Amino acid sequence: MATVILLGALNLHAQESGKDLHAPPPRITFSTIPTHQEESLKSHYEALKYAEFGNQRFSIFEQLMEEHITRGNTDSILHYGNLYVKELGNWQKPDSLKTFHYAKAHYFLGIGNHFNGLLDKSIEWHIKGLQDAEATNSTEFQYRNKIGLSHNYILKSETDKALVVLTKAVLNYGTEFPKLTIQAHLLMGNAHLFKQEYDLARTDYEEALRMALDFKDAEKELSAKLNLAKLAEAQQDYEKAFQGYESVRNQALARDFTAIYFEGSLLLAKLYYKEEMYKTANIALSFAYINAIDRENLQFQKEALMIQARSFAKLDDYKNAYAVMTQLSGVNHQINTKQQREIIKELEIQYETLEKEKAISSLEEDQLIKAAELKRQKTVQKAFLIGFLVILIPIIALLYVYYQKIQTQSELNKKQEIINQQKVTTLKQEQELNLIKASIDGQDEERKRIAQELHDSIGGNLAGIKLQVASMTSESDRWKDINGQLDETYQLVRDISHTLIPKKFRQNAFSDLIREYIASISRSGTLKIGFHPHPEVDINAIDDTVQMELFKMIQELMTNTLKHAEASKVDLHLSLLNHELSLLFEDNGKGFDTTATNHGIGFENIQSRITQLNGTLHIDSTPNRGTVIAIEIPIKKISHEI
Repeated sequence: MATVILLGALNLHAQESGKDLHAPPPRITFSTIPTHQEESLKSHYEALKYAEFGNQRFSIFEQLMEEHITRGNTDSILHYGNLYVKELGNWQKPDSLKTFHYAKAHYFLGIGNHFNGLLDKSIEWHIKGLQDAEATNSTEFQYRNKIGLSHNYILKSETDKALVVLTKAVLNYGTEFPKLTIQAHLLMGNAHLFKQEYDLARTDYEEALRMALDFKDAEKELSAKLNLAKLAEAQQDYEKAFQGYESVRNQALARDFTAIYFEGSLLLAKLYYKEEMYKTANIALSFAYINAIDRENLQFQKEALMIQARSFAKLDDYKNAYAVMTQLSGVNHQINTKQQREIIKELEIQYETLEKEKAISSLEEDQLIKAAELKRQKTVQKAFLIGFLVILIPIIALLYVYYQKIQTQSELNKKQEIINQQKVTTLKQEQELNLIKASIDGQDEERKRIAQELHDSIGGNLAGIKLQVASMTSESDRWKDINGQLDETYQLVRDISHTLIPKKFRQNAFSDLIREYIASISRSGTLKIGFHPHPEVDINAIDDTVQMELFKMIQELMTNTLKHAEASKVDLHLSLLNHELSLLFEDNGKGFDTTATNHGIGFENIQSRITQLNGTLHIDSTPNRGTVIAIEIPIKKISHEI
């Protein structure tokens, strides 16, 4: 049973704030949380004792970790996450099935390390989980791991990077997993809050709150309200922030959402500190620290101690400030120790896996030795029974060696054939790229010809009209001649303007042209390309000139990927929203360092085309992590005319 301690925060609050004691602020209560095994988890622990090895135990691991995440029990999350990974290593099932479970286990390890403040380690686990989820097409854990990654990016002040990941994730998975989308909106609000974009932050928080109420998700509802209180504090509405923090933390404690209770208590204490109510802040921080110790949550311990040390210093209580700094040093040491322990555990798992593989290899070797010995004994017995087999044995051995040689040569020939086919495929791709470039060059030459014709033909006609108008009188025949020349000039301009747009852009839907181009690339190699236009009708209705430029950008991006990225998969997202056309081009290739790599002619051409269209270009790439290229172009108008 929880031990609830009501403190004299009322008097301290009044004394430090200088307000009238007869008009007290809302009562603030601080309490410790019980550390005994929660009643709601007993059924899970009991089921784990009798669960069969494999899927049953894995399912219970996942349920336990979800519960401990809600309660902020860091060590329990990491314990069951490491146990999950260890048992997966001993599970005799196909790699595809194991990889699906690894996506989940790595996600939970990322969350546990996040709670402990090990952000880089958390990012590493979430990236592993994301790779496993993509390998098994698990959209849920692709979404979960991207949300986890973004949370760490925000805490590392990489808010723009987090917003790119979250925006794409919500677009891809938001409808399928609405409860996860609530968390995504909360994180997007945090990113905007960090950038002091308060209106955008409020929009995301209120959307998260609306969805939480619709889906009756009490935990996310309290998280949204807590973030709205943080927004109020950022906008210096401290009274509203005080009320929000106190209301949320009390509701969270009543509903056993201890992770939210931790955060609310810490935010409340920080606000007391900001308002220079240091004694009250120290009381709040003491209980936050005790609760964090009970839940072994090092990150909250660290944050509570950091503020408490400054609070004691403000009160000139340097003795206690020094004691708190000593505790903080111990917590930092624990964090570093846990990080080293995680590395050691990971190495132990790898070592156990290697030892297991060696044992299997040794067993197979023993079986081969026993089989060879049995074969030798049979050969000796036959040799004693039939003497002439002694003569045949060398011949059989030679034939066997010759057969092995033929088999080896056959395997080499097959491998060489595969290599030759790959070379032919590469040459075909290069040839197609050359043909595409030649086609583009031809189009440029045609434009030059049309420009020359516009200059010579239409320019000459207009000059003649100008001379006639300058010397014209009221003679009706001369007016008829001028009108005739004007009609001729107008028709000539119309005919030439129609030839400016290639025939294929006028007779085919733009999305179909892209699909046809993608199909030609996919047929000639192993590159898997996904194309996702939305909404397709509006995209097909954009101006032909923009279509041409966009098509050339896609060709240039695909050329760079085929030549340099060594990718096996490309995703192409084309969307039109609020008169802004967005092209998102992503590959899983080897990537590059954007700060150290000089862009070639291809990227310069793309940048030039984007500049002409008043658009923007953003490149996100890291070595061995693929490349994401985002292009945004404003669209003035859309025509659905046929």
